[in-house]
Amino acid sequence: MSSTSTARSSGRATSHAAASDVRFLGALLIGGAFAIVLAGVQSPLFDLDRHAVPKELVLHCVAFAALLAMLPRMQRIEPGLVGALLAAFLLWSVLSTLFATNRWLAMRGVAITFSGVVVFAAAQRLAGAHATRRVLVGFAAAAALAALLGAAQAWGLEWTLLQGNRPPGGTFGNRNFLAHLLAIALPVTVYLTLTSRPGRALPGLVALLVLAGVIVLTRSRAAWVAVVLALVLATACGFVARHALTRAIRRTRLFMVGAALLCGALLAMVLPNRLEWRSEAPYTETFTGIVNYREGSGRGRLIQYGNTLRMLAERPITGTGPGNWFVQYPRFTTDGDPSFFADDPLPTNPWPSSDWVAFLAERGIIGVSLLGLAGLAALITALRRLDGEGDDALRAIALCATLVAAFTCGLFDAVLLLAPPTYFVFAALGLLLPSTRPVVSRPVKRRTQRILMVAMLGAAALAILANSAQLGAILLAGDGDDTDAVALAVRIDPGNHRLRLLLARRGRCTFREPHARAAARLLPHHSAPRAALSACGG
Repeated sequence: MSSTSTARSSGRATSHAAASDVRFLGALLIGGAFAIVLAGVQSPLFDLDRHAVPKELVLHCVAFAALLAMLPRMQRIEPGLVGALLAAFLLWSVLSTLFATNRWLAMRGVAITFSGVVVFAAAQRLAGAHATRRVLVGFAAAAALAALLGAAQAWGLEWTLLQGNRPPGGTFGNRNFLAHLLAIALPVTVYLTLTSRPGRALPGLVALLVLAGVIVLTRSRAAWVAVVLALVLATACGFVARHALTRAIRRTRLFMVGAALLCGALLAMVLPNRLEWRSEAPYTETFTGIVNYREGSGRGRLIQYGNTLRMLAERPITGTGPGNWFVQYPRFTTDGDPSFFADDPLPTNPWPSSDWVAFLAERGIIGVSLLGLAGLAALITALRRLDGEGDDALRAIALCATLVAAFTCGLFDAVLLLAPPTYFVFAALGLLLPSTRPVVSRPVKRRTQRILMVAMLGAAALAILANSAQLGAILLAGDGDDTDAVALAVRIDPGNHRLRLLLARRGRCTFREPHARAAARLLPHHSAPRAALSACGG
């Protein structure tokens, strides 16, 4: 066989392998989107983690599988500006874990960031292969499924995975968490509906109707503001790109999208449901209270933000470490802080009421600057593509709206601290981000490739192992009544502070004291471990 025919055969094999990788990554990301929506277990003891931990496990499994597909064929390192900034943010987050008091929570927090960046890289691989639309359709369908489950809960569907203290949260256990995800997915769904072929817009219009309706049903102020700002920005961008868009979409399709969003919102307000709101006019009350920071949750957020900024002043560079806001906050709370319940063994939520406040406190000024610059670079890159062809301009608008929705939700609640929004935001960013020149372009030697494979696959495997232990502990502990089962769960997940505190208040001191000391190491500034030790003379 000649050298030419050999080269052609090798080229065809390489091309076939690359196409196979693209198909695998596309199916992986779509399957992960549905899995992360549906994942959850039943647990009377763990209200939020029974949803959060299984969803984190899905995120880490997707990242591990994506690395298996990408790393063996990586020939060059060519990150764009956004990718380079995200990688720097990840490395800084890893560094900040070294200064964390509770390393278990730190590793859990940084693992979400790590897997999110891997999902971004996988999505960019698909975008480079022009295989974005099918994956975006899968993500929009997964978000529509999440909305349908939330709507079903609002209208009385009883299912163990839909049980939660704050309906309609669907399979997220919290109405705000569901609303944030839907607000983030809305711009992509609008883009897909506007660009669908004639006669195929109906699924998209139905999805938009359901998304808008459930966002209204949740009464999530952050999601409401995020949707409004995203639509305003999209309208402004559409005006700038109007000449390109008039050739790409018809006015009737644009009118239909607007009508679907409006009808969904109106139907949510007028149709009777099973939600037990205390107010006679709940949606009006939520709307009028959006900018109220003198009382209620708005005032509580301002107090919490001010206290957290004092935490930042203590460690402005490294921060407290990922996930460690919860560990340090008792030192900084003040009298009248409505987000701190002093009589509760766990007096605060695991996260503060803002992504950006959390990133500042936990990863320092440098960390939050790197993440903010990555988002700003993506936004500027998208805005510069508004003068492109019709579909390019629409994708740029969708990316801008998605970034604004994620940023706005993150101002008022935990978003990128959680697995599902991280998965959707990083995937959408990778799929929609216009291609740019790489800031670095270097070939990957075999030795370097092996080191990267060992390091990154090892990190992903460690995240899966730790998350599996957390999930196993939740399932083993059950309702917490069986002390032996809880003790076994702690052996599997020794960093579980909730279970440690539970055991620190049971049985004789010879049994209680080791768990109380372990809880005190995990939560050195909380009063519950100290009280448990004092009860045994410790």
